[in-house]
Amino acid sequence: MRSSLFTILALAASSVLSEGCVDQRCYEQADCVAPRICSASGQCVFECTTSGDCPSGFDCEDHVCEPSSSFPLTCPTDMVAIANAFCIDRYEASRSDATRTSAGTDESSAVSAPGVLPWQVANNAAAESACVASQKRLCSPAEWQRACAGPDRTLYAYGQSYDPTVCNGIDTHERDSFHLMPTGSLPDCKNAWGAFDLNGNLWEHVAGGSDRTVRGGAYNCSDSATLHRCDYVPGSWAPSARGFRCCRDRGPP
Repeated sequence: MRSSLFTILALAASSVLSEGCVDQRCYEQADCVAPRICSASGQCVFECTTSGDCPSGFDCEDHVCEPSSSFPLTCPTDMVAIANAFCIDRYEASRSDATRTSAGTDESSAVSAPGVLPWQVANNAAAESACVASQKRLCSPAEWQRACAGPDRTLYAYGQSYDPTVCNGIDTHERDSFHLMPTGSLPDCKNAWGAFDLNGNLWEHVAGGSDRTVRGGAYNCSDSATLHRCDYVPGSWAPSARGFRCCRDRGPP
């Protein structure tokens, strides 16, 4: 009798837990039912509810951000087209006189070039000014995340699962000699559209006016698997090792 009562109580407890008393977390997109996606907080959420949640050049259709125009988008050679909606720098921003061993000193405007040390800026305003001087602008948070997640909306620019060998992070060098690397040094650290180093190397400022409005993680993040995610947003802290890249709007057809 006592055994039967224990069994009944155990089954009842199991039923209560399965019905929502325990917070259900997601760890990858497969844990969520489309069109919901797995957020950095471990919740299944919609990518958008209105078009205002989407990057410039996108509309919210069935909770998914889709390009507003089918007219082909052509970007400058130092940028790549994102979902036929806007252009983003192919590489993290650098100074015009930067080299593989020097970040340079010319702060007149930002360039997007391979094989040079990227530009670490003092604050969000400096990043915005450098983009404007290059006839571009800082990417919005939604644009940056759309570019990072790629056409398949993955958690990292290179795929769905964290790989410490792909992008420059603290795990890349086995935590022994982590360091900033020249732009585009790791050939597989890119999204499907050809933008490099969206994960790791330097945090990247996005529009918003705060030193906390950065994305992508850096070479010195202690938890790169989390902080390098395309959807990770710093909370009440301003990371070190901050850089940026620029975006440009779609022009008229």
